[in-house]
Amino acid sequence: MYKKYTDEELVELLKQGKDRAFDELYFRYRDLLVRFVYQRMKSIPVSEEIVQEVFTNIWERRKDLTIQKFSAYVYTSVRYTTLDYIKSNTITDQYIKEVIDRNLSDSLDHNATEEAIYHDELQDALDKATSLLPKKSKEVFILSRFKQYTNKEIAEELNVSHETVKYHIAYALKFMRTYLGEFN
Repeated sequence: MYKKYTDEELVELLKQGKDRAFDELYFRYRDLLVRFVYQRMKSIPVSEEIVQEVFTNIWERRKDLTIQKFSAYVYTSVRYTTLDYIKSNTITDQYIKEVIDRNLSDSLDHNATEEAIYHDELQDALDKATSLLPKKSKEVFILSRFKQYTNKEIAEELNVSHETVKYHIAYALKFMRTYLGEFN
């Protein structure tokens, strides 16, 4: 039904609360945007996460949107979200990986005391942040980041949709970036 509408007409319908207008915009642009982000990130899951975050933001702000040209707006949003991801998420993911690797190896190389204190503080902060996540986001995050499950495996394990898994991962990573900001 909404396929005949222009992007701008769909935005107006979205502002009126028509969720199918949102769905049409999402499916119209999702694959194009994922490919656009993939050119820079070289990771399908990360590209999907970034696009999901942009559309989540659009959905949350739907009543206040003032968009002249939707395609320009969404590409600009994705570009800035990608840059933010590179700036903040890469560093946080490296720290989380360090903590996980440390837990697996149980050995420190040099500067043992200083590194041990830093890693212990980070581990405590990571544990605390993980415990503060909502139950489903926490389950998905643990399976994804600690147990290295794929999104498909998580969806099967928890009996939820692939889109739900992506939402919870995006939510958990955003929460972690905010909560662990002092470690950047």
